[in-house]
Amino acid sequence: MNHGAANVNIEQEGEQEQLAIDIDRQQAARFGINVADIQNMIEAAIGGKTISTLYDGTKRYDIVVRFLPEYRNSIDAVKNILVPSSNGALIPIGQLANIHFVEGQTNIYRYGSKRMITVRTNIKGRDQGSFVKELRQKVDKTVTVPKGYSIIYGGQYENLERAGKQLAFTIPLTIIMVFLFLFMLYKNFQHTMITMSCILFALGGGIVALLLRGYYFNVSAGVGFVSIFGISVMAGVLLVSALNRKTISKEDFHNNVLTASKEQLRALLSILIVAIVGLVPAAVSSGIGSDVQRPLATVIIGGLTSTLFFAPILIPPLYLWINKKKLM
Repeated sequence: MNHGAANVNIEQEGEQEQLAIDIDRQQAARFGINVADIQNMIEAAIGGKTISTLYDGTKRYDIVVRFLPEYRNSIDAVKNILVPSSNGALIPIGQLANIHFVEGQTNIYRYGSKRMITVRTNIKGRDQGSFVKELRQKVDKTVTVPKGYSIIYGGQYENLERAGKQLAFTIPLTIIMVFLFLFMLYKNFQHTMITMSCILFALGGGIVALLLRGYYFNVSAGVGFVSIFGISVMAGVLLVSALNRKTISKEDFHNNVLTASKEQLRALLSILIVAIVGLVPAAVSSGIGSDVQRPLATVIIGGLTSTLFFAPILIPPLYLWINKKKLM
């Protein structure tokens, strides 16, 4: 058993007795009875059969015939059900079929029109990705899958795998689009890269927050990372744009950078702290849907906190270093 597996069970109930009716075709032919006639009688007597429809205004009701319970609730009663022969004689089904009880499955599940049995487990103490990877390796080494059978790793892992493929495309595309928009705003590659550095601040903060709370990367955490990328870049745009406005003149460049940084600190605090405080209830929630909310809120809070701490401290020195020629 894999490390991290908990509450392992099979989604299958125990067997129970089922009534089996095996029609003897030779006996049916001897009495001149078609197999279809026997099947129709069994269907009507035990399961019920629609013979007509009753209309009551706009309402419609099916008229169903079915034997009373005392004539179908035992194997002896079923054997005594009469089927008309070709000459009009009534023949008991007990003479036309072998009626007996067999052990059969209570429920039969299907997936994609194929029979399916599910092995279920919860995962504790590790992430889904590494768990399923180790499980695949063990299954491939120890289990020989017969022809016509297949193993599917589904559940939450299936959602994670599908979302991971989408995020692998969405996140790079998002970063590229953000870069293009920033470059159109600044018309300067260096200033664009300074603003994009906020993504690294947010990424580091989100990862640390997940580790501190003992969460693993999942779909909601991935959505949280995409969200903080945008918010952290917005914080960088506020700071870098203010620096650009304040340092249009080369005179007293160093002091202008410090002044602009101090002026924008209040705006950054207002934007990021409000967002952090607003997500605290979601990060500590325990109600319905909290399993989705907590990783999402944790990533955003961690990313915004690191952005709030590092952006005002590191962006001004980066800006001075990039524009060091203006200091000369």
